[in-house]
Amino acid sequence: MSYRKALRYQDSGVNVLNLITACLLFASLLALPGGAVADQSLNSDIERQVESTIRQHYVTRVPESRVNVTVNPINRTLSLTPCNHPLQIELPFSSGERVTARVSCTAPRAWSLFVTARVQQFVTVVAASRPINRNTRIGSNALTLREQDINQLRGDYYTRLQDVAGQTARVPIANGEVISPRQLEASVAVRRGDVVTLEVRKGNLLIRTKGIALEDGRLNEQIDVENQRSGRQLRGIVTAPGVVTMP
Repeated sequence: MSYRKALRYQDSGVNVLNLITACLLFASLLALPGGAVADQSLNSDIERQVESTIRQHYVTRVPESRVNVTVNPINRTLSLTPCNHPLQIELPFSSGERVTARVSCTAPRAWSLFVTARVQQFVTVVAASRPINRNTRIGSNALTLREQDINQLRGDYYTRLQDVAGQTARVPIANGEVISPRQLEASVAVRRGDVVTLEVRKGNLLIRTKGIALEDGRLNEQIDVENQRSGRQLRGIVTAPGVVTMP
């Protein structure tokens, strides 16, 4: 016979014993002091307020993030007096995903305690979609966006593909690795010997001519160029790939 049917055909004496046991258990619960239930309710309310405070703190710091907060339960043996005013909650300690909140009350009876929590803060970041070699100019096809717990990262990160595409890898970058600024350097926009466009602005008039780059240059760097028409050597600023603007 099935388990459900076996229960139906138990000995009547066993059923009576079970009924007596249940009655005794119910009576013992009624005998518990009301304060025990109240204390558990207060502790649960403190945990909820701590969770809300931590969540708001992290969302304010990184608005586009998704935040998970896991509060470690307060010791249920503590007997705390309910506060007559809103609790004071401070976040004096944090280390990566671990956060400690200080909860204080001053009236009618002063008390304070520390509540710990674990925080995960997810942000969509730029990562490598394949291995990238050192000194390689990074194309958009080598990049992807994925959600990452930024508390697990040691450095800064990018959230837009266009901020990484076109730069050069200073070090090898592994497949799936989150890309940080310290791994990159601006790519050379003009190389020595390149034919470049020289731009000179006079009022509302923009004059363009051709020149020869006399040295390598990255964006916003100054380099020497030679005007192809006049043969004069000039110094300008690299404002775009293949473009040098005269000050």
